[in-house]
Amino acid sequence: MARVIYYRLLNEGRGTAASWAEAVERFAGTRAWRGEPMWLATDNSAGLFQSEYLRHLRLGSLEQVVGAGFVKLAGDETDALAVSFGLLKLSLEMGGRVVVDDPDNPIGKQRVVEFVEGSVVGPKSIDDLMVSGPIFKRMPGTTITFYPPRYRGATMPGPAGPPGWWSFLIQGMRDRAPGFLEAEAEAMRIYRSLRSIG
Repeated sequence: MARVIYYRLLNEGRGTAASWAEAVERFAGTRAWRGEPMWLATDNSAGLFQSEYLRHLRLGSLEQVVGAGFVKLAGDETDALAVSFGLLKLSLEMGGRVVVDDPDNPIGKQRVVEFVEGSVVGPKSIDDLMVSGPIFKRMPGTTITFYPPRYRGATMPGPAGPPGWWSFLIQGMRDRAPGFLEAEAEAMRIYRSLRSIG
């Protein structure tokens, strides 16, 4: 059975439920998803499935749920990271409170993560919650390897990378960027360029 990541918008902050749904849709359109892209059901959702999903979720929730959605992973861990980092970024831009539930995540500290105003709730930063080992994105013809900020400090002597900075390796080329979403976007630009020149 496929791993599913659930997310709930519990407070829309400076935005509205409709603006959050639009922001999630815009974010989902910025990257290629191995499975279905992210979506956010709100009271304004026109689709029957989204409306019923939200209604049933609210029936079982003790907290007010403004919006909700889920992503069914198709074997790509970078999709899981994109959900968390995307919602973290949106909570920074729009305020609000978002909870991400990943019940089948093998890493216990990542099973339930809450973001408020662009920060992780609790004593750990987003870097502390992420794994310290590499993450692989398999693409036709190659594999892109992403290294989280703590990778160097956990595997080799010397300091870890700067907080928030992710490195990546694609076909012998290494680079880094100030966040997972930025590193993935740059790696995908390089990948598409290499594919276009054969």
